[in-house]
Amino acid sequence: FGRVNYAYKNKYLFEGNLRYDGASAFPKDLRWRWFPSMSAGWVVSEESFMDWSKSVLSHFKFRGSYGIIGNQSVPSDLYVRNMTAGEGSWIANGAKVVNVGSPKLNYPFVRWEDLEHIDLGIDARFFNNKLGVVFDWYQKNTNNLFAPQEGTTWTLGSGAPLGNFGRLETKGFELAVDYNHRFKNGLGINLRANIDDAVSRFY
Repeated sequence: FGRVNYAYKNKYLFEGNLRYDGASAFPKDLRWRWFPSMSAGWVVSEESFMDWSKSVLSHFKFRGSYGIIGNQSVPSDLYVRNMTAGEGSWIANGAKVVNVGSPKLNYPFVRWEDLEHIDLGIDARFFNNKLGVVFDWYQKNTNNLFAPQEGTTWTLGSGAPLGNFGRLETKGFELAVDYNHRFKNGLGINLRANIDDAVSRFY
């Protein structure tokens, strides 16, 4: 795991991360992966051309981030062709017949799911930091999603094998507004409201 941070005059911000993860749930040649992430910000309120707004605008920043992280949550017997056993409804010699099912189908090249996240946001505070607004637009993609393989039927004698056959996409936004005020007698008002919406699609 490694991280680099850079800030120039509290106006231009950057952070980069790189991690190398391994999981024993996968075969040796698919076990290790690099996962990068990065973020950047621009504090516009620190620019000299924004001096005119300082009586109202306390802080204003644009920011964005992008990153990928891995998911290793696969069944522990993903590569094992298990045969389940159970009692049937038939009776022979005074006892129920024991049935053994067909071995399940396995896909031999299952690898990490990739959880990809893109975020664009704005942070703003007004009137000596009393009023704040935070807005985020984001997209989350689950690439190489663990899902049953399409095009198979129960005529094979088993369910469809699991593999990296799916993709889940989520797009949404979040908006939060807060207000904080402290009276001279020590009492304070703290108000916060937020709204969010997201739509997910499976491919």
